[in-house]
Amino acid sequence: YVRTFLSFICCAILSISLKYLYLEKSVSLSNKSHISNVLPILSLITFLIILIVKSSLALSLGLVGALSIVRFRTPIKEPEELIYLFLAIAIGLGYGAGQIIPTSIISILIFITIWFLSDLKKAKKSFEYNLVITCKSQDVNKNYVSNKFISSSLSNFFREYELVKFESDNEKVNFILKVLIEDIENIDKLKELLSKDLIDLEINYYYSDPVY
Repeated sequence: YVRTFLSFICCAILSISLKYLYLEKSVSLSNKSHISNVLPILSLITFLIILIVKSSLALSLGLVGALSIVRFRTPIKEPEELIYLFLAIAIGLGYGAGQIIPTSIISILIFITIWFLSDLKKAKKSFEYNLVITCKSQDVNKNYVSNKFISSSLSNFFREYELVKFESDNEKVNFILKVLIEDIENIDKLKELLSKDLIDLEINYYYSDPVY
């Protein structure tokens, strides 16, 4: 009982630490508070399940049968969320199996790795956005607005960009692109540059959640 109680306390401490690590270092833009609150509960539930079934083959088989009829339909929008969910489950598994020292050491090393890698990522921070450029099909000089013109304009402000979709009719052209934005002010600079040549210019951008 003492070992089980100690395992439970360690599981609770590490899973709560995982929650705050996720809040501090995750780059997800949605559901952060919801996912972070789930992590400690997930670890403790996994701890309880392993504690119950680890000494009984019959209970283990019963658990497999019970879980086979359960379907989880909650959408995971970011791959990063899966990493933290698996880590929460691993913490519960380790402590539920009574592996206190290995689970503690390896979990702390993983926490340090996540902290270190996230700091490196922030040092060269950039975000992928969907950029939508709409304008008249002809510019102020009556020339057709080409992909080459848009591409050359983008190259002045963005290190990486990709044309995803192009739409055109007799009146308007529409460019949908993915761009890596390191400085949000570059959007204003791009608009200022394009507005000198393009008529009825509209620029919209939003965080990229692949939909095209």
